[in-house]
Formats: sequence, C-alpha cells, structure tokens
Amino acid sequence: MYTLIDLPSETLAEYLNLALRRHGLDSFVFNTGVDATGRNIFSITCLNPSELKQARHLIYSCRNFIIDIHPEAAILIREIRHQNTSLFVSALTSTPALFIACLALTAATLGYIFDF
Repeated sequence: MYTLIDLPSETLAEYLNLALRRHGLDSFVFNTGVDATGRNIFSITCLNPSELKQARHLIYSCRNFIIDIHPEAAILIREIRHQNTSLFVSALTSTPALFIACLALTAATLGYIFDF
C-alpha cells in the first residue's frame, strides 16, 4: 500500500477519500497512530502506484478537483499545495543550488568566450 496523505481529522480524511473515489480512484482511510501531540493521524492510501500518481495529480495540481470539493476541504488542499510550492522554491533558491547555478553559468560563459 502507498500512503497519499496524512490528516489529523477522520471526517476530513473520509471526505477527501470519497472525493477521490468519485474521480475513479480506489483508495482507503486508515488510522495510522498518533502524532507527537497525541492526536490520531488518518492516512489515505492507494493500493497501486498508478492510482497513487493519479491521486497526487488530483490533490497537488488539478483545478477541477478543487472546484469539485467542499470549500473547507479546498482550503486544506490549497494550504498543502502552498507548502509544497514553498518547499520547492526554497530548494531552488538555497545557497548550494545558487552556487551550482553560478558555476554552471560561469563555465558556459567561459566556454562561449574561449570557444571550448
């Protein structure tokens, strides 16, 4: 089984699971334990990697999925999307990434100037 997302609310997990099922995915909700604060964590899981890929597309990038679900769930999905986008941007603008980009640009410029 492949875990798609962990949520602190069982009702929200069940609702998102039903929304994913409306889009043709075979997913399930499981109680996976408790977090550090003592709250229960519920996971939405898929049995096949192809369904997991489609579910990730629906949750992380599909606009029609956001329109199809309840506004309270849509707010959570937008927050998850914003967190993932900010992680990606912070990785691209990190010091090692900028240093490697600077080295690559310097190598390309020197190669162009000296015809390497």
